[in-house]
Amino acid sequence: CIRRAHFYRCRMKLEGYVEHIIYRNTENGYSVINLVSEEEELTAVGIFPYLNEGEFLELEGDYTEHPMYGLQFQVQSYEAVVPKDALAMERYLGSGAIKGVGAALAARIVRRFGSRTFEIMEREPERLSEIKGISDRKAREIAGQMEEKRDLREAMIFLQDYGISVNLAVKIYQQYGQEIYRIIKENPYRIADDISGVGFRTADEIARRVGIREDSDFRIRSGLLYTLLNASGEGHTCLPEPVLLHRTAALLG
Repeated sequence: CIRRAHFYRCRMKLEGYVEHIIYRNTENGYSVINLVSEEEELTAVGIFPYLNEGEFLELEGDYTEHPMYGLQFQVQSYEAVVPKDALAMERYLGSGAIKGVGAALAARIVRRFGSRTFEIMEREPERLSEIKGISDRKAREIAGQMEEKRDLREAMIFLQDYGISVNLAVKIYQQYGQEIYRIIKENPYRIADDISGVGFRTADEIARRVGIREDSDFRIRSGLLYTLLNASGEGHTCLPEPVLLHRTAALLG
């Protein structure tokens, strides 16, 4: 779908592994990556809420010609998937994504379990101790890291759908773990209460995207607290109730 002499675009799908992250904006997840697809290297650009070198991706997008950097694959959507063959699994495990697993150990793991490596790590992690250099404790640590990375990746993608930046998404996940799905859908205003640096307006925007009603008790309570906190920042130790209600009503619309 691409000709250099007479350039045109064509929406297409690719799959490959991330050999190198060239650039990454930690605020919004915009990344430039070196992708190896069918043994050919290409540059892919797009928003990736969560990304590690060595990961195997399925990408959808189109080719563009950058005036300075040349041909690039502009990613519209992507999915991180389990590597499909032993070589891809070895690349991922040896990329540094899993603490304590280098290239040599990754090779031994994959040589032992082959294409079932990830299945073994997920369902029978104790079997990793069959590998020379892996104790029972280290086997559990490796399996735990794999599970945590999978959960984090899914959480990043979920939070990105509500316009939450990568940095804030990481903070939210660190605060709540797997509870994020319930908290975001039921009462996203908790974020303003629990996470430093997050205010009412950020939580209110997330709630709007989620579909929380404007007259929700959670929203009113959070608005009252935000108004009181602002007043304390002005030097007040209290607010008369009519003033509090007037200011909060103006904030909530």
